[in-house]
Amino acid sequence: MELAIEIKNVSHSFGEEVICDNISIGFETNKIYGLLGKNGTGKTTLINIIANQLLCDMGEVKIFGKTPTEDIKVLDGLCIVREKEFYEQEYKVKDMFKSYSYFYENYDHKLQEKLCKIFEINPKLVYKKLSRGMKTLVSNIIGICSNAPITIFDEPTIGLDAVNRQEFYNILLDSYVNKKRTIIISTHLIDEVEELLEKVVIIKDGRVEVDEYIDIVKEKSYYITGRRDDLSKISILKDKTPTKSFGSNLVYSYYGDISDEDLELIEGLDIDLDRMSLQDMFINMNKKGEALYE
Repeated sequence: MELAIEIKNVSHSFGEEVICDNISIGFETNKIYGLLGKNGTGKTTLINIIANQLLCDMGEVKIFGKTPTEDIKVLDGLCIVREKEFYEQEYKVKDMFKSYSYFYENYDHKLQEKLCKIFEINPKLVYKKLSRGMKTLVSNIIGICSNAPITIFDEPTIGLDAVNRQEFYNILLDSYVNKKRTIIISTHLIDEVEELLEKVVIIKDGRVEVDEYIDIVKEKSYYITGRRDDLSKISILKDKTPTKSFGSNLVYSYYGDISDEDLELIEGLDIDLDRMSLQDMFINMNKKGEALYE
């Protein structure tokens, strides 16, 4: 397994507030990741640390096996996509494309022209006069066309309508298939990217709660429904809080492995075991007071 990004024991605080708490993650080469977490959980801080735009208090980040202090050129293979990256507000869009294309040796100018037509972006317009959605699309076009070995999209659908969001995801997937690379999508619109992702990293309260292939995440995400008395016999639900209740029936959200003993009880009792979507799993994991884990 080759790692594009290796994060080891990274911690960072702003004053008394701990934002990243001893985070260790390995992002493999040529995979599409979802970096998920509520606002304020440390996603953006972690991205800034990866990009060497913020120094962590402890730990280290390696890009293709090297830290930026060992070889600053490792950052040449990294493209961070977010609206706030652009400071040349007075530039025309075409000049912004030209300027940023110099940073990426495999930048695809022909694809850039095609995407401008698809998203109806006039390259002759001044950037600051674009709508928020158009600014987002300009950022996304640069990210897609960069063909950078590591491309990180931080909330890439801000201001986009449903049609443009879906078009962006389709184009991103086509681009990935044509030229494999490590793509990390940091987003709160989980249901829209679920079918795009290969691996999932969930950050909660500055820590990594999930770091797994999406198929395995789906296999371990359940709604467990049944009568209160029957559910009380299931060991994995001990001291857990039900998600819903109706009459004598309860519904639990659960993420984790289920023992053979519990599976045997579930099969023998009037208990339903249903898969939970990634979106629902994320929501239930982040509910205050919700006990989701074993």
